[in-house]
Amino acid sequence: MSQYNLDEASFDLHPDLKDRTVNQFIINDNGPSDFSFVISRAEDFTETTVDAFALRLASELRKALPKFELLGKRDLTVDGSAAVQLHYTWRNGDSEMHQRQVAVFVQAASADRSKALLLTGTSHGAFKDEWNTAFDTMLGSMHLHAPVPAAAQAVQES
Repeated sequence: MSQYNLDEASFDLHPDLKDRTVNQFIINDNGPSDFSFVISRAEDFTETTVDAFALRLASELRKALPKFELLGKRDLTVDGSAAVQLHYTWRNGDSEMHQRQVAVFVQAASADRSKALLLTGTSHGAFKDEWNTAFDTMLGSMHLHAPVPAAAQAVQES
């Protein structure tokens, strides 16, 4: 058993259970929001770099989302840690959806593994300036409690 900590509580987590925590922030409670920001996590992956992880993620999204189109991929940093942003669009019924999704590695409970933190902004239609600013501001203010040091990622790449 390992100690699992939430902002609100902590408890002993059975070792076979995996964290699939999702935090969702929306504009309104009724109907679809013009913009949402979601934080999710992934642990079971073989990629050793955030770039390789993001490429696999884009490939999976291409298969899963109707009329998926990758509009851009770029390297960036989140709180000093290497990250990759995917910007893509797809169709949801009659709506064109846009997402900016940033992947960054953080320490997992096991010291020899990383966890991917996925920071996703979603907009119905193209991102308005207001939503781009909101997304960029949240990324810029992000403080990672357990970052994977850049040196550790460089070692994994070689």
